[in-house]
Formats: sequence, structure tokens, C-alpha cells
Amino acid sequence: MNFLTGKNMTGGYGGADILHDCTIGVEKGEIAVIVGPNGAGKSTAMKAVFGMLQIHTGQVMLDGNDIT
Repeated sequence: MNFLTGKNMTGGYGGADILHDCTIGVEKGEIAVIVGPNGAGKSTAMKAVFGMLQIHTGQVMLDGNDIT
């Protein structure tokens, strides 16, 4: 189990979904990066994990607790 997990996240801005069933995870103490071209959804995924973007489906877990 990851320390921080965004599981099956779908969401975006307005009516357009940018993330489609996106899952990311990181272990405690681990340094991780998200790499991709412009417009791939890197910032959107981070906003979803940190609660700055409401997701329609999926969940965000921190140390086993649902923080969605």
C-alpha cells in the first residue's frame, strides 16, 4: 500500500475531463516525478491529489485514510 495514492481519478475543468481513470502512488520518504508533454495532465493530476480539483470518480488516500 502506498503512503499517498490517487486511484482511478477522473476529473477536469468545467465540462471537460482531463484525467481519465488516472492512478498514481508514492511511498513515504520516496521522491517521485511525473514526466510528460505539455497538455498531458501532469498539473491536473497533482491538483486532484492535493484537493485543488474536484474529481468525479476515484479517490485519494493518505496513509490509508480517504482524503478525497
